[in-house]
Order: sequence, then C-alpha cells, then structure tokens
Amino acid sequence: LDAQAGRNFDDPAVRDAYARQSSVLMHWEHTKEKGFFGITAGPGKHKFSKADLGPIFQTTRGALAYQVIPVWPGEYRLNRITYHQPRTELPDTVPPQSAMERLRKIGIATLDYAVDREFKMATPKPPSGKEDEDGLGKGCEVLLRVGGGCDEAAREVRWRINGEIAFNAGQADAAPAPGIEAELLFAPIAAITLVAGEAVLTDGFVLPVDQPVMTPDSCEDTSLGPTCTMDSLTLTRLPASLDDFRQAPGAASFNLPKLDAALRDLTYRAPTLYYKPASEAEPNVIRAADRK
Repeated sequence: LDAQAGRNFDDPAVRDAYARQSSVLMHWEHTKEKGFFGITAGPGKHKFSKADLGPIFQTTRGALAYQVIPVWPGEYRLNRITYHQPRTELPDTVPPQSAMERLRKIGIATLDYAVDREFKMATPKPPSGKEDEDGLGKGCEVLLRVGGGCDEAAREVRWRINGEIAFNAGQADAAPAPGIEAELLFAPIAAITLVAGEAVLTDGFVLPVDQPVMTPDSCEDTSLGPTCTMDSLTLTRLPASLDDFRQAPGAASFNLPKLDAALRDLTYRAPTLYYKPASEAEPNVIRAADRK
C-alpha cells in the first residue's frame, strides 16, 4: 500500500480505491480440516483465531509487503477472498438459476450491505508538514502494528480522525454512505503444502480493481444476502524472492530476536497453480474462468 505514497484522501475516489485495496484478504483453506484450519494473508483486518492466526509481523521492500504467519501443518488451497467495496449499492436480484448453470461458473460472490460514514470538509486543510506532531505517532505506531508498511494506512486513519474533529467543530459534513462486504468463493486457484518446523517463503496474490467479472443478471436473494455467479476471476501473482526478503528490514530491527532466529533457515517454495497464466507476455496474471 505504501508503494503509492502520498494519496490525496480528500478525493472520494481515492478513498474508495484505498478502502477496497486495504481491506482485501486472501483465505487459504486446509484440505483436510475444511472450515477450521486456514491461512489468511493480506492488508485487511484479520479476525484472530487459534486455527487461523493471521500475520504476526510484516516488513516491506519496494512495492512488496512480506507477512509472517504461523500455520498448522498440511496442504492449503486458495479458494476464498473477502473485501469491502465503498460507495456501492447492492445489485438487483433475479429468479434463481438452475443448479447446473451455477455449477458451470468459476465461483460465487456473496454480498452484504454495509454503511460507511463519509466526511466532506468545508475547506480541505492544506498540509502543514507537522501532521506527525498531533500525538498519534507515525506509521505503525498509529495502528499499533508490529513491522513496516503502515504509512499510508496511518495517513488514512489520521484523515478520518481529523474528519471527526472537523465535524464536531462544524467544519465538515457527515453522512452515511452505502457499501458492500463481498465474499468470493471459487474453485481453488493455488495450493501449498507446509510441514511442521519449517519456515517457508511463498508467493502472494493481489485482486485487481476490476475483478471479479460477475455474470450479468445472476444475483439471487439468499439467506446470506444477494449471491451472484462469477464468469471469471483474475489474480496478480507476486513472485517472492529470498534475496529480496533479506534486504527488507528484519525482525531483529523491530526488537524481535526470536522471530529473527526462526527466519534464518527460511526457504522458498512456489505454490502449485491450478490455472495457467493469462498469456506468455503476462506470466504473473492468473485467470480462472467458468467451465464451458
């Protein structure tokens, strides 16, 4: 997220794009303990559980954020993504499709209604260069997060806090804005097997802003909310590198000597991909399409 530093959070479109990007979570499901053990990676807010601990540390280098995640041994498959889409209404629904038609699709998207609070400053405050002197701290201090890569998130938090202050002072308007919580469930795109006692570095995946591609007029009312089928889902693969990881600030620099020692024998393992790259020209663009 910090690779696009200096976002203008006074621009609603910029805030919306950042809110979606920063909320994405990639969920890997254990093949034998389905619905229990899992791996959750990504910038979104993780719900801690003993079976899915989530990131305990992260460090950044360039455009990449490396997350350290304790996991239970076994094989995991990437088959679920969640994210928040601001300023979006729930779609109109249609009568149910046939079960056969739904099975041909790569997956489904379940949508839930959300309400965001939007601020509009009467006169946007120009940067003073002293934003870090408000007592909140810098970067990860604002988020109480161990590791790096928190600068833009801290700027967004500071913008919202200043919005609350401006609203209470009568210098900003506040209004509810519709949003959507999206959950994508799909045929596995990638898999990886992890053994007890080893430390493994593997590739990451990113959900592009124009994904997924929904089937037109496919959203049905269900007990979980509108559920739509997907024609295709494209992810961008982020190849990991041990050399690159070693050049990022290590755990020792954040006063975590035990974690630093645990990562000394780190090895790289590529995930197994169930779909081929979209083209030879774009080997890291993975496209999963419906079954014809």
